Amino acid sequence: MTGLLAAGFALGVTASALKAAEGSHSALDTALSTATGFLFLLAGAVAHVRRPANPIGVLIALAGVALFLEDLQFTPDPVLYTIAVPLRAASSPVIAHLVLAFPHGRLRSRWERLLVFAAYLVVLGTGVVGLLVNDDPRDLLAISADSAGGAFADRVLELAATAISAGVVVVLLYRWLTGRLPQRRLLSPVIVIALAGALASGVGTALGDGHPLSAPMLQGYRILFCLWPLAFLTGVLRARVGNAEMIRLLLERDGTGLAALVQDDEVWKDSRSIDALNAAAGLVLDNQRLTAELEQRLAEVRASRARLVAAGDEERRRLERDLHDGAQQRLVSVVLLLRMADRRHGGALPEEVRALLSGTVDELQTAITELRELARGIRPAILTEAGLAAAVRSLADRIPMEVALSVAEVPRLDSAVEATAYFVTSEALTNALKHAQTDSVDVRIAVAGGELRMEVTDSGVGGADIDGGTGLAGLRDRVQALGGELGVDSGTGGTTVRAVIPLGEDP
Repeated sequence: MTGLLAAGFALGVTASALKAAEGSHSALDTALSTATGFLFLLAGAVAHVRRPANPIGVLIALAGVALFLEDLQFTPDPVLYTIAVPLRAASSPVIAHLVLAFPHGRLRSRWERLLVFAAYLVVLGTGVVGLLVNDDPRDLLAISADSAGGAFADRVLELAATAISAGVVVVLLYRWLTGRLPQRRLLSPVIVIALAGALASGVGTALGDGHPLSAPMLQGYRILFCLWPLAFLTGVLRARVGNAEMIRLLLERDGTGLAALVQDDEVWKDSRSIDALNAAAGLVLDNQRLTAELEQRLAEVRASRARLVAAGDEERRRLERDLHDGAQQRLVSVVLLLRMADRRHGGALPEEVRALLSGTVDELQTAITELRELARGIRPAILTEAGLAAAVRSLADRIPMEVALSVAEVPRLDSAVEATAYFVTSEALTNALKHAQTDSVDVRIAVAGGELRMEVTDSGVGGADIDGGTGLAGLRDRVQALGGELGVDSGTGGTTVRAVIPLGEDP
């Protein structure tokens, strides 16, 4: 790229001197052509610095070199003139190539490649024909000094350039209409100058040299053409993703839009934009990965807690069966044997022995009652046999206080859900009995929206704290293990314990 720019600069200085010395062009025309060539070189250099891997910077600089090559035809040297004549319109196919390849640096479709190939073929072909029929004495390869033939070649070249310009404009408009916002932002300055320049050039060429409007239209085209490198340069400087676009892409949780934009070569981004986009894409993808890992870990924790609850319930049932079928039955058998012995031999026993035997039976009966209460606290048999509603009603009947019970139609639920709901109700009623200093409690249980909802409310002194050492703290963990929530609202007007447990198969 450095060599190309150096050659272009040298050609620019030479071409400007030749054109000024030739004398047939106005100072404005010479200044415009010189400025246009150097602006193309400048825009190409900036483009190459912004994205060295993209060949678009080289194409922009080549357009400036081609413009200076056209002006070599003003040389008095026959050899240089003979070389320059076929290149007298060299900028036309190069600029067509540049416009169609902008901004990604390559021709994408077969029609674009065909259009560019036709541009090079027609322009260079007509240049060679003009060289062969040229009547200029500097032409060393002229085989026929036919001024009419030369004029015809010039006319064909002008019409071909007009057709090529029209094709390029059509492709540009189609690309702008079908492109995304960043690409439209990039192409807009180029299209505006291209449309205005093509209109001025086309009208001026079509009117012919004799028409009074032809010269002003062509002069307007030259001015617009001088501004065209600035349009490319503006596109280069605007080739970045704006803040709003970046925010929108970052808000896409899956990151696909951002990743597509980073990889999309149709939207030309400078090195800073590429770095920013790559960094943002990395953050999005890392966030997705960490979120997925966290969700997986949470699912594993929930499943582990659910298994612990299920294992605890199974152990409760085993203990309840062991107590009922083991120690409780043995104590009942002992009581029966003692009563049988009292009936058969009581009359022959001393009074103090009979009193001792009767006390022993009473103590054993008390132990059996306490053992039954213990077994019921582990997991009441009625909960397993009749379900949550019946178990809560039985619990309310045993509590020595007034319980206003509201239990809607509650079907049989998963054993873990039923056990958790029962123990929450039992703990809330026990706390109200011990600490609330009230003689009435409201209990409401219902199934709604795929959830079991429970609420135990008293009008006592309040002051309950779920983290204050009550049994509700452990029950909260049990409820959360099933995917639910347990909360306590307590104040001077009383205490309310609420629990919500989802009824899905997977907590």
